[in-house]
Amino acid sequence: MPASKTPDACRLGVAFIEAQLTMLCAHASLLSDWIERGAPAPDLAKAQPLLARKRSHPEAHAHSEDGTPTRSPAPEDALAWPSFDTVEKRIAFAMIVPCTNAILAVAEYFDIHRLSVSRAPEVQFLMRLRDAAVNGNTFSIAADEYMPHAAYGGLIVDHTLDGTLLFSDGVKPGFVEFGDTAGLLRYLTKLLKSMQSAISAGDAG
Repeated sequence: MPASKTPDACRLGVAFIEAQLTMLCAHASLLSDWIERGAPAPDLAKAQPLLARKRSHPEAHAHSEDGTPTRSPAPEDALAWPSFDTVEKRIAFAMIVPCTNAILAVAEYFDIHRLSVSRAPEVQFLMRLRDAAVNGNTFSIAADEYMPHAAYGGLIVDHTLDGTLLFSDGVKPGFVEFGDTAGLLRYLTKLLKSMQSAISAGDAG
């Protein structure tokens, strides 16, 4: 039986998406003071205990086996929070990457389990967001490109979005916001649950 037709693919997908959503909201809540009021940014040095927990030994790969000149790895404390002068820029910095990561992860799950072939408008919407996410946060839709209907919550992806931003960069507006990402993920869990029920009922019959 194809993976896209198994209740397990739907059940595991629900758990996967719910975990993505939980971590997305946790990230937003942890940074809320910094985003809204410009409070001190998180101290990245506090991540050192977790960074120290590793099984790999990067120094073992500080050489090249194919003749390419070696490069010294950047020190692990090289990361720093940039400064922003507006709330919008702080929101963009804090939320584009985690929202993008969640979209990419869920879209990849749908692809692997062949759920992405669904013509459900919300699934096609997810896949179009994925395409924009990997294209520098920008929609790229050719005028003659065939597009299955892609929509969610009154938002529609069509050819008019070509060249526009997926998420705001803090200066230009984006097509979706953090809440749209979370809402889409919630909807997709409901969709998978309904698909699981339908498949299970079909197997029983």
